[in-house]
Amino acid sequence: MSKGLVSVITPCYNTGHILSRLFDSLLSQTYSDIEVIAVNDGSTDDTSEVIESYVQRFEEKGYRLVNLYQENQGMAVAINNAMKLIKGEYLVWPDSDDYYAADDAIEKMVASLATASSEFAVVRTLRRVVDEVTMEEMYVSGGSSKPQEDRSLFDDCLFIRNGFYFCAGAYMVRTDALREMTSMDIYTHKDAGQNWQILLPLLWKYRCLTIKEVLYNVVARKDSHSRDCLGYERKLARVEVYELTLLNTLDRIKTMPDSQIKEYKFQVGLKYLKERLELAYSYRKRADFIVWYRNLAKKQKTGLTSLMRLRYFAVKVHAERLLDFFISIKHRII
Repeated sequence: MSKGLVSVITPCYNTGHILSRLFDSLLSQTYSDIEVIAVNDGSTDDTSEVIESYVQRFEEKGYRLVNLYQENQGMAVAINNAMKLIKGEYLVWPDSDDYYAADDAIEKMVASLATASSEFAVVRTLRRVVDEVTMEEMYVSGGSSKPQEDRSLFDDCLFIRNGFYFCAGAYMVRTDALREMTSMDIYTHKDAGQNWQILLPLLWKYRCLTIKEVLYNVVARKDSHSRDCLGYERKLARVEVYELTLLNTLDRIKTMPDSQIKEYKFQVGLKYLKERLELAYSYRKRADFIVWYRNLAKKQKTGLTSLMRLRYFAVKVHAERLLDFFISIKHRII
């Protein structure tokens, strides 16, 4: 590990037309010690050529840029392959279609961790979401409804609550702490997310700093919202991947007691069982809804809300639309 060095991992898939935004934002950084591992995930466009065109410019800046190619296997495999090459004391993993919003972004993140007590291994910043076409600000988000001194960010991250947010480039972590808490490889399903797998092991033991400045821009691309248009089977498969990702990550946290892992796995199972229930109801998959409702009732009777019970009755008598109508009328009155 090279002291002070920041390792940047960015998986790239067919982002040749927009990759320069991220690279240019890295080249403009005031921080002097950066290495970039750009993983070309089997792109069919000019991504590889774009990466190569920047190698000399990074060298002239005093940075290192590695163009790492792999057959198309997804972001998780790309992260794993890059993890084998990193040498930095700190790690960031921005998406290749986003970019840093300030020239001193990395410098400020490093300074926050370098001057913090050993209790801290994660720092995050606010993020600005910009429109893909106009590049104008849509909104700013980040932080949490809880103060950074609160040690329950692990649960907030696990269950995505209390304002916890995922934004790859808006986080920086200490690599020594990451190696201490988990193996340096992640669950490699093609649709598995890397943020949970990097952050959860660290947040089990360490605390997170928050820089109340916008240091990272997220580009809201039209195709990035395509998952909202997925059909029932695809959404159901995504729920399964999310659940498996969390279960796998919990198993890899080195210092978590077995009893705690078991309890968290139970809670994760409940969370995604409820999500399957919601999906089945939304898509009028009556057989699935009934099976999952009964499964949930066996696992946690107290977890059945009045709305779930009403929906179960409505599904049994094929009256879902009538129930939804009465609920909508109630909301209008309220």
